[in-house]
Amino acid sequence: MQLITSLPTIVHAYWLLAKWDWRISKQPYKKWKKHLDSSLSVSSPSNQFDAYPQQKYLQQSILFAKVTRHHYRSMNCLRRCLALQELLLSKNMPSRLHIGVRFTTLISSQSPTIEQSTGKTLQAHSWLTINGFIINDSKEVVSTYTEITNKSQFFQTSISSM
Repeated sequence: MQLITSLPTIVHAYWLLAKWDWRISKQPYKKWKKHLDSSLSVSSPSNQFDAYPQQKYLQQSILFAKVTRHHYRSMNCLRRCLALQELLLSKNMPSRLHIGVRFTTLISSQSPTIEQSTGKTLQAHSWLTINGFIINDSKEVVSTYTEITNKSQFFQTSISSM
Protein backbone atom coordinates (compact mmCIF):
# COMPACT_ATOMS: atom_id res chain seq x y z
CA MET A 1 0.00 0.00 0.00
CA GLN A 2 1.49 3.32 -1.06
CA LEU A 3 1.22 5.97 1.63
CA ILE A 4 -0.11 9.39 0.69
CA THR A 5 2.38 11.93 2.07
CA SER A 6 0.99 15.21 0.84
CA LEU A 7 2.44 18.14 2.78
CA PRO A 8 -0.88 20.04 2.79
CA THR A 9 -2.59 16.96 4.30
CA ILE A 10 0.12 16.65 6.96
CA VAL A 11 -0.18 20.34 7.89
CA HIS A 12 -3.98 20.11 7.91
CA ALA A 13 -3.88 17.04 10.17
CA TYR A 14 -1.47 18.74 12.58
CA TRP A 15 -3.68 21.82 12.74
CA LEU A 16 -6.86 19.76 13.26
CA LEU A 17 -5.26 17.95 16.20
CA ALA A 18 -4.40 21.31 17.79
CA LYS A 19 -7.89 22.63 17.07
CA TRP A 20 -9.67 19.66 18.66
CA ASP A 21 -7.31 19.62 21.61
CA TRP A 22 -8.09 23.30 22.23
CA ARG A 23 -11.84 22.81 21.73
CA ILE A 24 -12.13 19.92 24.16
CA SER A 25 -9.72 21.42 26.70
CA LYS A 26 -10.84 25.06 26.69
CA GLN A 27 -14.36 25.32 25.32
CA PRO A 28 -17.50 24.34 27.21
CA TYR A 29 -18.95 20.99 26.26
CA LYS A 30 -22.08 22.71 24.87
CA LYS A 31 -19.97 24.30 22.12
CA TRP A 32 -18.66 21.04 20.65
CA LYS A 33 -21.23 18.39 21.66
CA LYS A 34 -23.04 18.59 18.31
CA HIS A 35 -20.03 16.87 16.72
CA LEU A 36 -20.58 13.77 18.82
CA ASP A 37 -24.08 13.00 17.54
CA SER A 38 -23.79 14.40 14.04
CA SER A 39 -20.56 12.43 13.63
CA LEU A 40 -19.59 14.94 10.94
CA SER A 41 -20.94 12.50 8.38
CA VAL A 42 -22.09 13.31 4.89
CA SER A 43 -25.43 11.79 3.96
CA SER A 44 -25.64 13.12 0.43
CA PRO A 45 -26.03 10.44 -2.28
CA SER A 46 -23.28 12.18 -4.30
CA ASN A 47 -20.75 11.09 -1.68
CA GLN A 48 -21.20 7.33 -2.03
CA PHE A 49 -18.29 5.10 -1.09
CA ASP A 50 -16.30 3.62 -3.95
CA ALA A 51 -15.48 -0.06 -4.44
CA TYR A 52 -12.26 0.03 -2.36
CA PRO A 53 -12.90 2.49 0.47
CA GLN A 54 -10.83 0.67 3.08
CA GLN A 55 -7.52 1.23 1.29
CA LYS A 56 -8.07 4.97 0.90
CA TYR A 57 -9.27 5.34 4.47
CA LEU A 58 -6.41 3.26 5.83
CA GLN A 59 -3.87 5.36 3.92
CA GLN A 60 -5.23 8.54 5.47
CA SER A 61 -5.46 6.92 8.90
CA ILE A 62 -1.83 5.70 8.79
CA LEU A 63 -0.58 9.13 7.74
CA PHE A 64 -2.71 10.75 10.45
CA ALA A 65 -1.30 8.37 13.09
CA LYS A 66 2.23 9.43 12.11
CA VAL A 67 1.31 13.10 12.41
CA THR A 68 -0.27 12.39 15.81
CA ARG A 69 2.90 10.72 17.10
CA HIS A 70 4.89 13.85 16.23
CA HIS A 71 2.40 16.39 17.56
CA TYR A 72 3.54 18.75 20.31
CA ARG A 73 0.74 17.43 22.57
CA SER A 74 -0.22 13.89 23.45
CA MET A 75 -3.73 13.27 22.12
CA ASN A 76 -6.35 10.97 23.58
CA CYS A 77 -8.57 8.83 21.39
CA LEU A 78 -11.50 11.29 21.28
CA ARG A 79 -9.31 14.16 20.09
CA ARG A 80 -7.66 11.91 17.50
CA CYS A 81 -11.00 10.62 16.23
CA LEU A 82 -12.66 14.01 15.90
CA ALA A 83 -9.62 15.48 14.12
CA LEU A 84 -9.26 12.49 11.78
CA GLN A 85 -12.97 12.51 11.08
CA GLU A 86 -12.84 16.18 10.10
CA LEU A 87 -9.77 15.56 7.91
CA LEU A 88 -11.54 12.70 6.14
CA LEU A 89 -14.68 14.76 5.67
CA SER A 90 -12.61 17.52 4.03
CA LYS A 91 -11.71 14.89 1.41
CA ASN A 92 -15.38 13.80 1.01
CA MET A 93 -14.65 10.63 2.95
CA PRO A 94 -17.35 10.36 5.63
CA SER A 95 -16.86 8.14 8.66
CA ARG A 96 -18.77 7.24 11.80
CA LEU A 97 -17.62 8.01 15.33
CA HIS A 98 -18.09 5.31 17.98
CA ILE A 99 -17.61 5.70 21.71
CA GLY A 100 -17.58 2.76 24.04
CA VAL A 101 -17.14 2.15 27.75
CA ARG A 102 -16.04 -0.69 29.99
CA PHE A 103 -15.51 -1.29 33.67
CA THR A 104 -12.18 -2.54 34.87
CA THR A 105 -11.49 -3.89 38.31
CA LEU A 106 -8.78 -2.21 40.31
CA ILE A 107 -6.64 -4.59 42.30
CA SER A 108 -4.44 -3.30 45.07
CA SER A 109 -0.85 -4.49 45.22
CA GLN A 110 -1.55 -6.12 48.58
CA SER A 111 -4.54 -8.13 47.38
CA PRO A 112 -3.84 -10.10 44.21
CA THR A 113 -7.32 -11.60 43.75
CA ILE A 114 -10.45 -10.11 42.24
CA GLU A 115 -12.41 -10.88 45.41
CA GLN A 116 -10.13 -8.53 47.33
CA SER A 117 -10.33 -5.77 44.76
CA THR A 118 -10.52 -2.13 45.74
CA GLY A 119 -13.22 -1.14 43.25
CA LYS A 120 -14.07 -0.58 39.62
CA THR A 121 -13.20 2.20 37.26
CA LEU A 122 -15.00 3.28 34.09
CA GLN A 123 -12.87 3.54 30.96
CA ALA A 124 -13.96 5.05 27.64
CA HIS A 125 -12.56 4.72 24.13
CA SER A 126 -13.44 6.08 20.69
CA TRP A 127 -12.82 4.85 17.15
CA LEU A 128 -13.97 5.48 13.58
CA THR A 129 -15.60 3.16 11.06
CA ILE A 130 -16.54 3.21 7.42
CA ASN A 131 -19.32 0.80 6.41
CA GLY A 132 -18.63 -1.15 9.62
CA PHE A 133 -14.88 -1.41 8.91
CA ILE A 134 -12.72 -0.02 11.73
CA ILE A 135 -10.18 2.39 10.24
CA ASN A 136 -8.13 3.64 13.20
CA ASP A 137 -8.12 0.82 15.74
CA SER A 138 -8.27 -2.96 15.99
CA LYS A 139 -11.22 -5.30 16.44
CA GLU A 140 -9.51 -6.79 19.48
CA VAL A 141 -9.41 -3.46 21.32
CA VAL A 142 -12.85 -2.27 20.22
CA SER A 143 -14.52 -5.55 21.19
CA THR A 144 -13.63 -4.95 24.85
CA TYR A 145 -15.90 -1.87 24.96
CA THR A 146 -19.70 -1.55 24.95
CA GLU A 147 -20.73 1.13 22.48
CA ILE A 148 -22.74 4.13 23.64
CA THR A 149 -25.55 4.86 21.22
CA ASN A 150 -26.49 8.37 22.43
CA LYS A 151 -23.12 10.08 22.88
CA SER A 152 -24.28 13.58 23.76
CA GLN A 153 -26.69 12.28 26.41
CA PHE A 154 -23.91 10.12 27.92
CA PHE A 155 -21.45 13.01 28.05
CA GLN A 156 -24.05 15.42 29.44
CA THR A 157 -24.87 12.95 32.24
CA SER A 158 -21.18 12.35 32.91
CA ILE A 159 -20.32 16.05 33.02
CA SER A 160 -23.26 16.97 35.24
CA SER A 161 -22.28 14.29 37.77
CA MET A 162 -18.81 15.82 38.26
